Amino acid sequence: MRRTAPTVFVITLLSLLLLTPDAGRTADCWFDPVDNKLYCNPGGSIPGPGDPGGPIDPGDDPGRRYIYTATDPVIGDCYFWSDIPGGIDAWDPGNDPTVIAITTTLPLCPSLPVDPEVRAWEIFRSWDLAPPDPEITPPGSGITGLPTNVAAVVPAVIRHDEVLPDGRPLSVRARVTAIDVDWGDGAKETASPDEALPYPDGSIRHVYLLKTCTAEYRERHPSGGLCHPTLERYEITVAWSWTGEFDTGAGWIPLGVLVQAAQVPYDVDELRGVNVR
Repeated sequence: MRRTAPTVFVITLLSLLLLTPDAGRTADCWFDPVDNKLYCNPGGSIPGPGDPGGPIDPGDDPGRRYIYTATDPVIGDCYFWSDIPGGIDAWDPGNDPTVIAITTTLPLCPSLPVDPEVRAWEIFRSWDLAPPDPEITPPGSGITGLPTNVAAVVPAVIRHDEVLPDGRPLSVRARVTAIDVDWGDGAKETASPDEALPYPDGSIRHVYLLKTCTAEYRERHPSGGLCHPTLERYEITVAWSWTGEFDTGAGWIPLGVLVQAAQVPYDVDELRGVNVR
């Protein structure tokens, strides 16, 4: 049996559960819809992970703070706890009524076999993968006929390790495996992250043939015909390819690639020699 993909459970105004102050009452806490407040007896607390009748203590397991619902093929709708952001945040006091409603009206999902690839994707997609912070040389503006260099510091590998409910180890990692550069004039290239070094050591370079100018300059200046016909600047796009992988003990298996990009406007000028007598 496999749990369906988790979805956030939505309580529609808690209408049936919270019609009166006593209707939402549990052994320790209850929600009063009249003044929109949660009330607890001394020592009362919200039911927590794996124990519908017990307290939630963030200090015991600080990661399992999000509540999700799923549909079990035997018991139907149920809920479970997770450390993956996206569900209802049980640490947010504003969510207390919803958390109580879920944990007091739905059963806890049984321990079902977990698909390690599905779990790995959940972890991979939850990470805030950084975009590049490109350094362009010459800075500010380039020069036609001379190379422009793009450099970027490669982020460290992100890794997570846990034990699945069936006892198997699961490791998930994300690493930058490629850098893509769109130079803005139609030229594009893909390189290894190791090549994204600062000038003069880097090898991600491009030579612009046309300078960029304003529309007024193109129309009125004697050198306007040497400008790019439409662009006032080139938009250089630099992107990291973050590759996700997971391992359950038999070697790393690819998950997929997520792309994070940054765009930098870049003016290109020209140098012209002038005879001096």
